[in-house]
Amino acid sequence: MTLAHELEDARARALAAIDAAAGALRELSMSIHEHPEIAYEEHHAHAVITEFLERRGFAVTRGAFGLPTAFRAVAGHGAPTLAVLCEYDALPGIGHACGHNLIAAAGVATGLALEAVLGEGNGTVVVLGTPAEERGGGKVDLINAGAFEGIDAAMMLHPSGGRLIRAGQVRVPAKPNAIQSLRVEFFGRNAHAAGAPWDGVNALDAIIQAFNNVAMLRQQMRPQARVHGIITEGGRAPNIIPDHTAAYFYVREENLARLEELKPRVLACFEGAAQATACRLEHRWDGNAYSDMQNASALVDAYARHAQSLGLEPSELQQVGGGSTDMGNVSYAVPAIHPSFGLDSPDAGNHTPGFTAAAATEEAHAETLRAAKALALTALDAYANEAVLADAKREFEERRLAAAAAGD
Repeated sequence: MTLAHELEDARARALAAIDAAAGALRELSMSIHEHPEIAYEEHHAHAVITEFLERRGFAVTRGAFGLPTAFRAVAGHGAPTLAVLCEYDALPGIGHACGHNLIAAAGVATGLALEAVLGEGNGTVVVLGTPAEERGGGKVDLINAGAFEGIDAAMMLHPSGGRLIRAGQVRVPAKPNAIQSLRVEFFGRNAHAAGAPWDGVNALDAIIQAFNNVAMLRQQMRPQARVHGIITEGGRAPNIIPDHTAAYFYVREENLARLEELKPRVLACFEGAAQATACRLEHRWDGNAYSDMQNASALVDAYARHAQSLGLEPSELQQVGGGSTDMGNVSYAVPAIHPSFGLDSPDAGNHTPGFTAAAATEEAHAETLRAAKALALTALDAYANEAVLADAKREFEERRLAAAAAGD
């Protein structure tokens, strides 16, 4: 009997599998939350997730595709093959302030639900562990290593907070921006800041001027664009004219094409500061560029329908601009979906200590499992109904051809 003939029973068994594992999934999430690890260093998270999946019958490959903290866990058999993605890296200094412990739990929960119903020949689920979302772009590394070859569609969830989305709501589709990071250094000349400042070439002046240049550029940027950075080295003592300073910036735009238009304008802010202060500038565009997110409409529609059936409401508030994710790159490799779900943290949005605290609550865990249930039901639609994946693939191919034509 195929899933198409027993879909209602499969849905019930999938939801029951998540409910049965709720306590263990909570422990998994908290273990990751209590051991925050930054990009490419997620060794504890990698260990506990892979052990969890292996104990539950998945065939697990650790250190997959040449990345020590990536993994590939497979269950089921036959076509189609869907990938459910987990993230688990934390932010420097503030831990899981983007709720990646919940993303990991959601991906594992969805995988367990599908493993419980796929059986022999109904399809394959790949739970894919993707490191370094916050910095570096582990999914881009995985794409380049062939991790998405043979994958028919990919999906994941992301928690959000603040005033734009609340507990009991989802945003489908989420629209992250394209992004690339920029590292800059200014080189000047030391001098006594009081005794002979005229003998110095002030690298701190250069970096301050660069920040001011960026501030002036912002009023001429598109509403979706964002440029923001930090000074990572600003000098060593007030009585020494700094001969070296450094900064780390993110540059974001609506899509990769517009990002490429913005990048030289941002770089000109630093070049102008170097010229004005007689400093030497060195720069590099750092890490993998993240694409904007192209959500597959057929999967979006399915997720929205199942989310509503589980009591989740769409968030009506929309933001201009926003965050970025390397899941965007995945959406240019295979049809994909990346819904976000709300937590009860109206005064603490993502990337704040308040959100770190919110991501550890029982309420957040309950919202994560509810959102994961909707994702599992969406995946079951794709397994049971050939038209769902066919529509997603047709839209994906149309977008690919349109992008290629625009490139010409």
